[in-house]
Amino acid sequence: MQHILNNKATAIFVPALLGLGGAALSVRYFEQYGWSLFLGLPIIVSFLAAFAWCYRRQQSFGSAYAVSCLSILALGGLIMIFALDGLICLFMALPLALVLALIGAALGRLVGSSIGGTTGATITSLLSLSFPFLVGFENATKPAPVIREVTTSVLIDGRIEDVWDTVIAFPEITEKPGVIFRLGIAYPIKARIEGDGVGAIRYCEFSTGSFVEPITEWDAPNRLSFDVIENPPAMKELSLYKDLHAPHLHGHMVSDRGQFRLSQQGDQVLLEGTTWYSHSISPEFYWGLVSDEIIHRIHLRVLNHIKHHTEKNR
Repeated sequence: MQHILNNKATAIFVPALLGLGGAALSVRYFEQYGWSLFLGLPIIVSFLAAFAWCYRRQQSFGSAYAVSCLSILALGGLIMIFALDGLICLFMALPLALVLALIGAALGRLVGSSIGGTTGATITSLLSLSFPFLVGFENATKPAPVIREVTTSVLIDGRIEDVWDTVIAFPEITEKPGVIFRLGIAYPIKARIEGDGVGAIRYCEFSTGSFVEPITEWDAPNRLSFDVIENPPAMKELSLYKDLHAPHLHGHMVSDRGQFRLSQQGDQVLLEGTTWYSHSISPEFYWGLVSDEIIHRIHLRVLNHIKHHTEKNR
């Protein structure tokens, strides 16, 4: 038994396979991307890997952590092979998983080398079996998504009226998308509007589809506010398969409303773009920072395009 557990392939791939089952339960059955998936699962997988590698023998923490990280990477590979998710989301989740592996590796090494035997096996089994209960409990008690707000601004040389005309319906953005957009994150292409004033419908076309935005406030040339009643997928995943439809691509990151504010400041116009959105992906302290940065880069692509277009046509 000890010889089997101490085998490096066993220590890496058996926890990864168990982790794949946990990921499938969370993603496919509950369609849930929460604390249990992004915090609990990396700790459990890294614990199991370090426990097996250190079972009834002394190994350095560095060695235990390395095996734990390899097990987490193997889990990511299995998730891609079995089409549970794509490379972009796995890449974004990796830094958090590697930090949590420090905890799992330390505990697994302690239990494997110091406790071992029946007691160690019992602790390991209970930890492994706890995951389905964690997912079920989180699903039953999850709170309503929190509305987040992101504001980005640029200064534009020109008249406020000219900036306004570009804001309501900007021409196609020809600038090459940034790296994160080329990897699959949805990015803006152009905007058009049908009608004018409150009740007009603005269509902001992205690489994955169109946002449909009924105008709720038309204070030309100072403020344009709108609701968002249709959201395209937030990204197109990089995957081994042509069309990967991971649940998080639909309804897990949703724009609620948006706004442009303009103010003349001497020979320049301050243009601010704000998005109010929510996502049902936890932990918020991690994924909120990631999604805020993505929204900010989307804003910059639009605002800089409006700036260049306006200044070019002065």
